[in-house]
Amino acid sequence: MSTWVPAPCLLVLGGSTDQLFMLKTARDMGLRSACLDGNARAPGLGAADLAAAIDFSDLPAVFAWVDAQRAAGESLQGVATMGSDVPHLVAAIAARYGWCGPSPETGSLATDKLAMKERFAEMGVGVPRFGAVYDGGDVRRLWREWNCRQVVIKPTDRAGSRGVRVLSRDDQIDDAVEHARGQGRSGDLLLEEYVPGPQISTETIIWRGRAVTPGFVDRMYDGMASFQPQIMENGGWLPSLLDGTPARREVEALVEAAARALGIESGVGKGDVVVCPRRGPLMIEMAARLSGGDFSAGLVPLGTGVNYVRAVIDIALGREPDWASLEATRHTTVANRYFFPPAGRLEAVEVPPDFRARPGVTKLELAYGPGDIIPPITSHGQRGGVMVLTGPDRATVQSLVDEGYARVRFRIDGQWRTGEPGGAAR
Repeated sequence: MSTWVPAPCLLVLGGSTDQLFMLKTARDMGLRSACLDGNARAPGLGAADLAAAIDFSDLPAVFAWVDAQRAAGESLQGVATMGSDVPHLVAAIAARYGWCGPSPETGSLATDKLAMKERFAEMGVGVPRFGAVYDGGDVRRLWREWNCRQVVIKPTDRAGSRGVRVLSRDDQIDDAVEHARGQGRSGDLLLEEYVPGPQISTETIIWRGRAVTPGFVDRMYDGMASFQPQIMENGGWLPSLLDGTPARREVEALVEAAARALGIESGVGKGDVVVCPRRGPLMIEMAARLSGGDFSAGLVPLGTGVNYVRAVIDIALGREPDWASLEATRHTTVANRYFFPPAGRLEAVEVPPDFRARPGVTKLELAYGPGDIIPPITSHGQRGGVMVLTGPDRATVQSLVDEGYARVRFRIDGQWRTGEPGGAAR
C-alpha cells in the first residue's frame, strides 16, 4: 500500500510573468502548485507542478480539470492569483470547493467600480464625488454640479488604465465617452471628480477581520502631459514620503475600512488612494487581489524584506498568516519606472551592459523586441518595459532612474528615442 501523502497544492489562475512570483513563493513554502492559463506558451505553465492550457474564465472547464486532479489524488486546497483582476472567478472556484476566498458579493463589488463606490459611500468610506453617466450630457451636468477643474471618466469594469481619461475641457467630453465605452465590456461608465494630491498604492492583508497594510508605495505620474487626456502611472517609490507621519495611519485606516466595506474578511485588498490637502485621504478604488507588476513581487520585498505573497497563499489555504513576518526587517529605498517608447516599428534596442550591471539595478526588462510594432501606449499593459532600482536614499536611486531613462534607447522608424514619458529623441 502506498504511503505517499501529497503536499498541499495551490491553484494559481494565470501563468504570465505577473504570476511567476506567486508560483515561486509557493514552491519556496514547500507547496505544490497548479497553474491554468489559456495561453499554452505562458511561462507559468512550465513553472508549476501541474498545469493546463485552459482559459480560467471557462469555469466548467476549470471545475472539470480540478475534479480530475483531486480524483487522481492531488491535494488541491486553495486558489489565488496576482495581477489578474478576476476576484469573481476566484470566488466561484473557492465557493465550489469550500476553500477560503472572497465571497461572490465581494467578487462582484470589486469588479464593478460604480457598485464599489456606492458601497464605500454607503459605509462612510471617503471617496471623490462620483456618478454614473451615459452620454456627454450627463458628463456636462455632473461637471457643472461639482464645479471642479477636472473630471475622470472610466469604464466601470476594466483595470490597468484602460479607457480612463482626465478631462480638462468641454470639447474633450464626447470623444472620451465613446473611448471609455469602447474599452469597457458592459458599456457602463463612471464619472469622478479629479482630486489633485499625492497618490498612494497599498496592499492590506486581512485574516478573520484582523488587518495590516505592509504594502505602502508612492505612485508616480511624471511626464503626464505627454499622455493627456490619458492618465498613465509611470512607477513608484518606497518608502513613501508619508512614512512616519500621521497621514500614513490615516491612509491605512481608510484602506482597511474599504476592505471591510467590500466584505473582505480573509484575503487581500489592493487600494489606490489620493491624499487631498483639504479633505484628507480619499479612496479611488480597491481590488480584491494582489497587484501585478513589481509592487508585491519587487518593491516591498526589496525595500522592507516582507514577502506578503506568502501570507496571501496561507490565507488561500485556510491558514492564519505569520503576522511577525509582515513586519519590515530592512529599510532600503526602491523605485520602479516604466518605459514608454513612441509608437512605430522597433528596429533596435540599446541597453548599455555597464548600466544593467550597475549595483542597484535589480531588474531591467523590455516588453518589445526588434521587429515588433509598438502601438500607441494607452493602458498599463502596453508599457514598453520596466526597471527596478535600489539604493540607500532617494537621491541615489533618482540618479539611476535618470541614467536609465537617458541610456536605454529604442530605434523606432530610423530614430533613436528614450523610454521616458514623451520619448525624447537621443
